Amino acid sequence: MKITLINDLSGFGNCSLTAAIPVLSALKHETHPFPTAILSNQTAYESYYMVDCTGHFENFVNEWRKIGEKTDCVYLGFTPSKIMPQKAAALAEEYGAKFLFDPVLGDDGELYKCFDTSFIQAYREVLPKADFLTPNLTECCLLCGEDFNSILCTENAETLTDKISDLAEKLQKNGAKNVIVTGVKFQNRLFNVCALESGRFVIECRYRAKAYSGTGDLFASVFLGYALKGEKYENAVKKAGDFVSECIAYSMKQNIPGVHGVDFFPFLKNL
Repeated sequence: MKITLINDLSGFGNCSLTAAIPVLSALKHETHPFPTAILSNQTAYESYYMVDCTGHFENFVNEWRKIGEKTDCVYLGFTPSKIMPQKAAALAEEYGAKFLFDPVLGDDGELYKCFDTSFIQAYREVLPKADFLTPNLTECCLLCGEDFNSILCTENAETLTDKISDLAEKLQKNGAKNVIVTGVKFQNRLFNVCALESGRFVIECRYRAKAYSGTGDLFASVFLGYALKGEKYENAVKKAGDFVSECIAYSMKQNIPGVHGVDFFPFLKNL
């Protein structure tokens, strides 16, 4: 399938387009990128330089229309523009394409420094257009208007995943067809919590003790690649979680710093 990738391009840090293009290509999909921003390195580093490219989106799309190109899926990740989700959703609607929205907003209970709270409402407005929504727990809480620390305040994993399943269903009731809350950590366990059209699922994957940037991009790309090939969505979640876990384990053995992102290239042949 043809997938329009709307995400940033970072010179350092295996994330965003650098992750999505090879993963989706390995899964036999065509990838057609639009860089929302070009960065010297991804934003988890202490400093970075960024060029906002979102003002050029309409020119790109107009040229694609002129040459008769279409898309089967639009995949939106990081964008420095709060209106970009609406534009991405409109492109998907124009071509009757699927729309995966990875609502990049923050982590560890906080907004990223490059965003303000106005982005949250802008992202909420796009939820009814999303076939797939892949927030982390912070982003899920922000979109639901829930307190991150209160959600985490629990004594066991089952209670936590029940709470998060309820949040995922809330996002589903707000319009998103399939919601996957990614990378939920509890003690030495890791879960992906899903509210799918086929039901609620809590899918555990192997916990790794080190955090790496860009793993959300990697997860969403593997999931989407399998989902578009006809895999059951819950199976696609399992495969994506296992792939990311394997890449993290390898990167830990190579002593790769977390900010650099994982080295996933040796494992593309396994997709």
